[in-house]
Amino acid sequence: MAEADLRLRAWLAVPLVALAGCVDAIGWLRLHELFVSFMSGTSTMLGVALAEGRPVRAAELAVVVGLFTAGAVVAAGLGRLAGRWRAPVVLGLVAALLGCGWRLPPVGGAGLAPLAFAVVPAMGALNLALPGVGGITFVTGALTRFAEALMAAVAGAGRHEAWVTQLAAWAALVAGATLGAALDARLGGDALAVPAAAALAAAGVAAAAARRTRG
Repeated sequence: MAEADLRLRAWLAVPLVALAGCVDAIGWLRLHELFVSFMSGTSTMLGVALAEGRPVRAAELAVVVGLFTAGAVVAAGLGRLAGRWRAPVVLGLVAALLGCGWRLPPVGGAGLAPLAFAVVPAMGALNLALPGVGGITFVTGALTRFAEALMAAVAGAGRHEAWVTQLAAWAALVAGATLGAALDARLGGDALAVPAAAALAAAGVAAAAARRTRG
């Protein structure tokens, strides 16, 4: 993959990071402090639950990690089959899952809430929307890549654009999370309709771009 193409994909990932932040904030608030895209945090919480002897909580968190992974696996398979249509197909899947999550209740009986079974795999799938991008929701990695790229640029061994892109990804996550919290406060259970519509719009834009590259 050409360097210019990789740089373009890095910028295209920024609005998707904002989408992930928005959904993560809504999920955290709707699912009683449960991350839906930040699996590092979820895995840490799983370890704490195991250490504290809370098997029910540990099982719920393990299911969340499994759902995220399943969404990523399905998206990876669809992406391979779709070829140049990978982005619109995967983003369409994300939009469909978020749309389902919008209509599912955030609470249920015993165990994980129904909402999580749609929203968590959606975030796993989102990470596979753009080939050549090292994960949409992995902002910890973006901060470390920012530091590395900044020092490379200062030393004259890299482009300043590289660290600007990584910083933009972090800022996009914060902005998306802020929007998600505001949507939850204003719209309540309908908050997920906004990121679902945004994912659908992104799928449409990606489909138009894939159509233009035909041939």
